[in-house]
Amino acid sequence: MPLDYSVQQQCNTVWHPRCRKHIDLLESVQRQATRMINGLRKMPYEKRLRLMGLPTLSYRRLRGDAMETYKLVHGKYSINWTTLLPLADDISTMITRGHTFKLKKRDCRISVRQNFFSYRIVNFWNSLPNSVVSAPSVHCFKHRFDAHCINLKFSSM
Repeated sequence: MPLDYSVQQQCNTVWHPRCRKHIDLLESVQRQATRMINGLRKMPYEKRLRLMGLPTLSYRRLRGDAMETYKLVHGKYSINWTTLLPLADDISTMITRGHTFKLKKRDCRISVRQNFFSYRIVNFWNSLPNSVVSAPSVHCFKHRFDAHCINLKFSSM
């Protein structure tokens, strides 16, 4: 029976590890926990995750970032989100390539800033198809996102 991981989505934008060693260390906790289940001990990690319906922690963070971006872009929050995530300037490119919610990729002078939410989500968000980003509700967005990213869900990124 798949586990409900929607509660964890709330914390993704609060803390997001940027160093590979921290990402691997965090994932190792889930790796060890899934090994403790009888009958799954000797299976590969990816197979254990599939059997449990449990995505990797990296996927959860990516999904959480995408959900927050969806909520911002579709006005689910009462803030001026365009200062955080400005829309792309070139309208003609948006019509022919991708969706109408493309975000502008801004330059940053320091590498730490590349890991901020407003920078790390832009490339991935812009690569999503229109059918996903133009979902009518957050719930529908989650399902379309999961269907689109099925290959990322159980594999280490």
